[in-house]
Amino acid sequence: MAGERDDEGQGDDETKDPAEAEAPSESDASTSTEKGEAEDVPSREEDAQTHAEPKPAGAAWGLPFVRIERALTWFESRLLFVVLLALVFSLVAWISLRGLAAPVQADNAAGTVFRGLLGAAILGALARFGTARAKVDSERKRAIVTIAAMAIGAGIAPAWRKIGVDHFDAILNWLQEGSALTLVGGLRGVATRLTLLVALIGGSLAAARSKHINIDVVLRFMQPKLRPFVHIAGALATAAVCFTAGFGFLDYISIEGFGQPKDAPIAEKVSGIARTSSLHVFVLRKQLALDLRAMPAVVFKGARWDDPSRMNGRAWNTWLDEAGFADRFTAEELASMKAPPGAEEEPRVAIVNLPGESARGVLVHDMNLMWVVGLWMIGLRVLLRALFVASGHASVESDADERDEDDAPDASAAAGEGAR
Repeated sequence: MAGERDDEGQGDDETKDPAEAEAPSESDASTSTEKGEAEDVPSREEDAQTHAEPKPAGAAWGLPFVRIERALTWFESRLLFVVLLALVFSLVAWISLRGLAAPVQADNAAGTVFRGLLGAAILGALARFGTARAKVDSERKRAIVTIAAMAIGAGIAPAWRKIGVDHFDAILNWLQEGSALTLVGGLRGVATRLTLLVALIGGSLAAARSKHINIDVVLRFMQPKLRPFVHIAGALATAAVCFTAGFGFLDYISIEGFGQPKDAPIAEKVSGIARTSSLHVFVLRKQLALDLRAMPAVVFKGARWDDPSRMNGRAWNTWLDEAGFADRFTAEELASMKAPPGAEEEPRVAIVNLPGESARGVLVHDMNLMWVVGLWMIGLRVLLRALFVASGHASVESDADERDEDDAPDASAAAGEGAR
């Protein structure tokens, strides 16, 4: 009987459909799927860890300094971008106004050359974009049209050589001699100070990554374990030089630029700089108010900024009384700034002057303080770099790969890429 049941069981198995016998059940399929997903999760995590940025291996006490360095880098990089834009704008404005205001003389071809370049640039750009909007398929045809337009723009320069010369000369003269830019030396002075500021910010960013100019021949011939100590010693010396030089500039500027006594304590000199700088900012604000009055006539009509019909002595005295100068100066100082009796009907130039001196270039001394701040900032970045090396968050090796914060891949993006 047992043998018969065994035979019957075997017979039942043989009578089953082969496809059904080979197909897994739903429970088996779900089990295998869960196993596959469970096996796939570690591999995804491994891929994500492979693509993600490795965490810094330095000591924990160095992390606050890392955050400070990243914040400074974030601020300085964006400040550098803004200063570069301002520098480019000031240089373009200076060159353009000089070219458009160049006098018409037989031996002066500067105005014609600039107008030729300007016309070629404008007509060439219009032709290039115009052919793109007209859906000209051939690149050769677009190039020919663009070159022809540029040639026409350069060729017609003599035809409009005399147009707008007096107008742009009035604008240039106003910016250089009668506007708030006069307080910093005009457009050229602005460009000079912005160039210095770019150099100082760039030096600070370079010092933060130890990319500044330095002599590392000693480090190359030393044992690797001794290099961090030499680097830290050199960083301390560099920072000391930067802080000392910044202090020297501060002392010199306080004496020569702000009239502080040579033997006065440094705290008194700093206080004097603060008071004088506050006065300079007040003068700048008032000159900007005068510029807003003169701008429509000078910029849009081409009138001279020193036109005697614009302001007389009586109007000037009234403006001084209403602009808050009495709160900043004594009665004697204010009287020296006003038009004297008998000259109230005479024309008056609308530019602010300080008691007993001209305000021309007065903000140059304030802008020279960027040397102090810049040198101290470079010294600070050098010290931070030394702390990174000491805490293991940076390497002194020249070929060490240090990625910027913005270059680090996002952890979620790396995880998604590893999952795929």
